[in-house]
Amino acid sequence: MQESGRMQEEYILLEEHYVLKIRKSGEGVEGEVLMRDFTSPGHAAHLFAAPRQETPEALEAWAQQALRAYREG
Repeated sequence: MQESGRMQEEYILLEEHYVLKIRKSGEGVEGEVLMRDFTSPGHAAHLFAAPRQETPEALEAWAQQALRAYREG
């Protein structure tokens, strides 16, 4: 995990254009799904927040499902 201020953050590549940013939250983790900006390396657009889950794996599974629903409209 990367140290960012007082919070630890982790980035998980969901697909080529989408990343899940994870933060510790109490006993679990929460985060947000971002769309990478290939024209400005290191930048990304916020798509939606990911609700608290017990494990990073559960949060990643939730994000994958939410991303599929997002693309299907």
